[in-house]
Amino acid sequence: MRALLLRPASGVTLLILLGFMLLAQGAIPQISRARQATPAATPVAESCDAAPRAIGEILRLTEPTPGEGLPVLPLPAGEPADPDTTAAIAAVLEEMGACLTAGEMLRFYALHSDDWLRRFAGDIAGLATLTASTPPLADGDRAVYLGPWNVQILPDDRVLAAVLLRVGNELRPDPSRTRVLLFVRHDGRWLVDETIEEVSLAECEDPVEVGAVVGPPPGAVFDAWSVSC
Repeated sequence: MRALLLRPASGVTLLILLGFMLLAQGAIPQISRARQATPAATPVAESCDAAPRAIGEILRLTEPTPGEGLPVLPLPAGEPADPDTTAAIAAVLEEMGACLTAGEMLRFYALHSDDWLRRFAGDIAGLATLTASTPPLADGDRAVYLGPWNVQILPDDRVLAAVLLRVGNELRPDPSRTRVLLFVRHDGRWLVDETIEEVSLAECEDPVEVGAVVGPPPGAVFDAWSVSC
């Protein structure tokens, strides 16, 4: 398995930044456009119902701490998830999409674990301002997570799932937005506990994008899903 061949492009939207937290605030890579229609997406929930986190809690959890960044590791492997678990993960993604659509970032963060906020949100400059000023999407536009696919139960009882965030009226969303999310069970519900953007492969000297390992969403055919270390 080899990494995607990508081309540099323009800046990412604010909503995509907040949706994944690991995309750089400058340029992001682009890949060849999808040839077929966009694959089926996780349906958008009617409402964003998670109890919101307090801004003070967000600031406390995301206070930068000195130290090195997270290491790039191989993608964890587990056993295929049962249909009930897959459906439960899909329901979380539905609500995440609804919260992003509504600009309800404090409710969006409530669908993530404390450890996720500590690990992945602390490096975002001005997070409190971004959180308080994120507007709803324009009428008719929605944030929708394609997937989940490649859903697995890991040895540590977390659940791995591949997703791709589509925002607005994108007919062919950029596959380089593919991420793997790890979910942890907490107080009776699944929460996003980790976001994986890059992984290491034994045959590659440098990290590769996780999309090269999990592939595109089911039903998508890309003009050049070309991979190389």
